[in-house]
Amino acid sequence: MADRWRSDWAAKKQKLALELNDGACGGSYGEAVLIFCAALSALAAEVWPGTNIDRKRFVHFLKRFAGPELSATSISVPILAASLRRKRKRGPLKRLTQAYLNYDQSRVLTGREVDKSEKEIFSVCPSLKRKEVRECSYANLLYRELRSGYVHEYRPRGKTVSWPMTQDKNTHVSYFNWVHDLDRHIYFHVTWLSALLTISANAVDEISHRLPLRKPRRWWVDG
Repeated sequence: MADRWRSDWAAKKQKLALELNDGACGGSYGEAVLIFCAALSALAAEVWPGTNIDRKRFVHFLKRFAGPELSATSISVPILAASLRRKRKRGPLKRLTQAYLNYDQSRVLTGREVDKSEKEIFSVCPSLKRKEVRECSYANLLYRELRSGYVHEYRPRGKTVSWPMTQDKNTHVSYFNWVHDLDRHIYFHVTWLSALLTISANAVDEISHRLPLRKPRRWWVDG
């Protein structure tokens, strides 16, 4: 019989995070991010205990337990394009731009309009390495840029922002325009973070009798 305490625990953290995001006790998006990501890390650590694997474990956890409807392994095409531009990989950047980024620069973009699966990315840019593509997945960007930014600097870093471009509650991510930057910056919507925690906590409860699990031979984010 499954042990359901994780779902109950996650619901309490979810409620607290959402209230802080709405301004309770002077809270903001940053406080909500810290609680959601800490709770997800805690669940991942129960599934695969160990040290010095936190980011890889976090990303792998979302891939396995967050549910396909939340698209945690989707690749952020604007962020991948920014990475290719920084690395001066002009050929793949041109192909990616022609295939998926042919839009007006003033347009409000959401993830469902522009982001793709890794299979779709490789159909256009077969020369890219799996690891560099997966590093631009939602799950990895959430940990590396947003979570780590708030934990270590108390602000988003890299190509992440704390302002949404749409209030659509069904949107997982949206993209922010900067006048001084060619690249779009990604915003992870609180409703998506909340769903990640709820669904993954329920999924872990279902396999509680099998915990901890054996570590994978290769973490997903490593390719």
